[in-house]
Amino acid sequence: MGVREFFFCFLAFVCCFVDVFSIEDYCSRNNFNSSDKFMHFTKEATFEEFAVVGKFKGLHCCAKGYRSIEWYKDDRLYPWALEISSLILVPESGNQTIYSQSLSEKDGGNYTCVLRNDTVLHSHTIHFRVFDKVPDEPKITYISRDTSVHVGDSLRLFCEAFAGQVDLPDAHSEAYWKKIGANNTVHNVPDVNQLKEDREVGQIFGTYLTIDEVKREDFGTYVCTITKPGKTIDRYVTVSEKVDEVEYLNPNPVPLAKLALLLSAILLATSTLALLYLKYGLEMRVRLKDAFGADERRDGKRDDVLLLSAPDDSDLALGVLAAALDGRYRYRCAAKVVTSDVGMWYTDLKDDALRCRRIIAVLSPALFKGDWQSSSLLEAINQLKSLGPPLICVSLKELPKSENETKNAQGETLTTLARSVGVILWERKSDDAFWYSLRLRLPARRRSDEDNTRSDQSERLSTNGQECLDNLV
Repeated sequence: MGVREFFFCFLAFVCCFVDVFSIEDYCSRNNFNSSDKFMHFTKEATFEEFAVVGKFKGLHCCAKGYRSIEWYKDDRLYPWALEISSLILVPESGNQTIYSQSLSEKDGGNYTCVLRNDTVLHSHTIHFRVFDKVPDEPKITYISRDTSVHVGDSLRLFCEAFAGQVDLPDAHSEAYWKKIGANNTVHNVPDVNQLKEDREVGQIFGTYLTIDEVKREDFGTYVCTITKPGKTIDRYVTVSEKVDEVEYLNPNPVPLAKLALLLSAILLATSTLALLYLKYGLEMRVRLKDAFGADERRDGKRDDVLLLSAPDDSDLALGVLAAALDGRYRYRCAAKVVTSDVGMWYTDLKDDALRCRRIIAVLSPALFKGDWQSSSLLEAINQLKSLGPPLICVSLKELPKSENETKNAQGETLTTLARSVGVILWERKSDDAFWYSLRLRLPARRRSDEDNTRSDQSERLSTNGQECLDNLV
């Protein structure tokens, strides 16, 4: 072996050593400031990962408080044969990381880590795609969701993207945060901390934005700008104030007779209002929302609603839901049939989600091939919620209940996630209540919109029906 060959072999060995050491250390850096002793994820868990054939790659599931971690690729438990995946565990990281020194196309797929202790189970799925060459545009691996915090709380936002290695001199890829001010002007945020993060020799890069104590002027919309030579993309995150409702009691004494009379009047008024609310409350809330709610028509999106259903539920989705939304209630509705492979929903639906303002998912046992369990529904709702637009779930059956419920990466169970999303149960006997509950979660519709939208309703419904039938075929 000549000197030159020895030098290149030594250089390759050093690079491999640095890469492996770096991924061993990944889960110990930039973790959440949490003293929670229960099992939980310690940093942001990415939904998507990207790499190029022949390159080094690591996938991570950073957590603490667990007893064991299991890895699956497309529902196959680790270890995997070479024809399935070349990724292997890093025992030094507590099995939180798997990696490959040289990727091939077969390594792409859906990787799921399952964390267990004596009482709780968490799972998280990563959609991993392997390219033949570096794509032209950066690919987002993680972006923080819109959030609400109290004044004085800490705030942490994170955005990250894959752009590959840049071979141009004096050129590099980067991500940085800015804040949108008055009149849609964008300005720097010098009073907050921005910490840059990169991995895999700079192929993946991101930036943390942290505020130790949030002030009122910190609320607003933040934009993460991700750039590589020749390409720039922006992603927006809204930070709003969380206000707790506090009830105050009047400490001044009140004579008993007046107090009894006042309580009687309050009880009578409350009973009357309760009866009126039960009968007309939903309708009035819908009318107030339509009259005074924010107008979302200028957000650049094509459809009001993206309606998702299983093939067996397409008659209900198209014949009842889509027909009523498009015809009676004047919403521009697109319909799509989805498969029972929940792990592929994010990849299959993310482009359609960018064009709609709301997502309505019809949940039924047919959507999961009869596997009507809390773990299946939790993963499905979590995948749909990660698409971005507000999610509305219409369930054709009561949700399953379990004492030991599975939790997702954010520590949510099916019960808590369903409560936050607001699952609407489809019941023919409560038809008016169902439609008012559904419309309450949809964008506001002004009365003046009726003349502008009625002329093209039949054409849109026919087009949506044909698109849904094409997807079904």
